[in-house]
Amino acid sequence: MDWLTSIDISHLGDWIITQTPTPTLTPLPTPAKNVNDIELLKSQLEFLKATNGQLSESFNKFVGAMQFTLVVFAFLGGFLAYVFGKNLDDAKKIASQVIRQEIDNKVADLVKSEVATVTRTLQRERVIGSTVVDYYLPCNDSEPNDCKLLQQRGFQKVRFWNQRRQSKKPIGDVFVLDLINSNLLSGQEFAGISDADATNKREEKVKAQVDLVLNWLEKATVLVIYVKGRYREIDNLATRVDYYYVSANAPVSLMGIVTDSAYVAHGEKN
Repeated sequence: MDWLTSIDISHLGDWIITQTPTPTLTPLPTPAKNVNDIELLKSQLEFLKATNGQLSESFNKFVGAMQFTLVVFAFLGGFLAYVFGKNLDDAKKIASQVIRQEIDNKVADLVKSEVATVTRTLQRERVIGSTVVDYYLPCNDSEPNDCKLLQQRGFQKVRFWNQRRQSKKPIGDVFVLDLINSNLLSGQEFAGISDADATNKREEKVKAQVDLVLNWLEKATVLVIYVKGRYREIDNLATRVDYYYVSANAPVSLMGIVTDSAYVAHGEKN
């Protein structure tokens, strides 16, 4: 055991190292996959750098725009403070006055428009209220409902006439010749004859009645022929007479046409 005492402890580490063989370092091969990963990483880094540059440029533009906007607002704020003596309450009051004035103008325009509409309506109704209508039925029948409807329209007068009680001068502003509510264009006298003969006979009767009432009319009187169907005599009436005339074929159209004729007669007289 005496040999243990002969060992120098301080050189024990060096002795161990000399007794341990030194390993040989062999370089590991780089797989192809690692090379591809590196190239992909490089391309991603380049993309991020380019994207970062674009974002920086966009951000710089945004900051510049915001700075310009703040400068504009600062200028406007200073201008308002200078104009209104640094008191925004005055600005609010003036803005309220401007808005109120604009509203008042709009309301005034609307009221003026409505007043004009009402005025025109009253003027038209005034014409209706001053119009005299003569209604003639060329038979001995009593007053038809169509005449009664006209009487409810508000004309000054709607005077009914028939064969027993024919109209007298002066004739009114509008004259209605009723060929619908009489049997003048229908009945037994048209039975047993050809269509051509019946048509010619009706044309003759229409002409006779039109000529009869034209002798009663004033030049300013508007003739309304109340008849169903079309007749050559009515279509060609303008070629031989110098009167205002128009035809109607139903109660509704009769009401409207007599009303319009009142305006024509009023314009002719005034």
